[in-house]
Amino acid sequence: MKKKIVIALWISLFALIVVFGCLVVYENKLETAERERIEQEKEEQRLAEEEAARLEAEKEEDKDSSEKKDKYTFKDFEATYYAQSKATVRQEPYDAAEIIGTLSLDSRVAIVAKCNETDYYKIKVNGDYGYISFEDVSEEYLPIPLPISTSKSVPSATKDILFIGNSITLYPATKDWWGSGWGCGATAAENDYVHLTVAAKGYSSYDYMSLRSWEFSSTRNYEVDDLDPYITKYQYGTIVIELGENVKGHEDHFKEDLTDMITYIKTYNPNARIVMLDNFWPYKSIISTKKEVASAQGITYVSLSDIQGVQDYMLQAGDQYTTPDGTVYTIGSFLAGHPNDAGFAAIAQHLIGAL
Repeated sequence: MKKKIVIALWISLFALIVVFGCLVVYENKLETAERERIEQEKEEQRLAEEEAARLEAEKEEDKDSSEKKDKYTFKDFEATYYAQSKATVRQEPYDAAEIIGTLSLDSRVAIVAKCNETDYYKIKVNGDYGYISFEDVSEEYLPIPLPISTSKSVPSATKDILFIGNSITLYPATKDWWGSGWGCGATAAENDYVHLTVAAKGYSSYDYMSLRSWEFSSTRNYEVDDLDPYITKYQYGTIVIELGENVKGHEDHFKEDLTDMITYIKTYNPNARIVMLDNFWPYKSIISTKKEVASAQGITYVSLSDIQGVQDYMLQAGDQYTTPDGTVYTIGSFLAGHPNDAGFAAIAQHLIGAL
């Protein structure tokens, strides 16, 4: 009996210990939960205070901006200037205003008004308005220095001829046409003007490359070092320049840029005969400029006047061409107007006659 009493006491003691332990754990959880609640409330209060401060700051900023807008007046002033290097376009006509864009050197800037209170012009950009500092524009075109370097020397290795052109000289494989790295519109490489000329003249070494991006650029002198893999490695007997078709709409300082390109070529290929190929498309002002530069630089000009705009020499929209593997291409807006095989043959004939 005594033994049973002892066992019962031990069981009761153990139960008390377990209950006590559970109470301790429960109290700890309550304390932890309370601490977490307090911390959460503090964090929520901090965020609320930050949001209130942000809204107040925005309110003040909007107020300042509104006040600034109200105090600016403008005088109509229409002009077309050129951007200085990395000219900054701002949302409002003052130095601390938000920057909404930059313009590259010699980009055309359409001025529509002049701020009476600050040294800023109001300009029109892509159908919208912005503001640019007087210091960021120039009335005159600013020549970009040519990337001529003393570390590049006149090459001693030689090749017969280099063709520098646009898509008529070289166009990569795209979904728009069947070709892959020859004159755009020719049915095969051997039918474009480059390969027809090389075959007819019996040249054993030649290169052809695209400088199409130069035609579209407003900073063309930054593009001319694309010629370096050719003119700084080889001294060519002849260099043909077939550029101008894509200059339409990008004629700003075309004369100066074309002159600079020829100067750049002559720096590294002083012995090359330079030949300028006429436009395939009859853009009169561009052709006139090309002829003027060719004459001033003493280089050969090859006229294409008798084939310019002649439909028989051009691909026509809607026509179809079937490749040797049976793939059918319909001539779309991109290909239409490019030379067909007859056009390339005519270009080659004119060039071969001059060479």
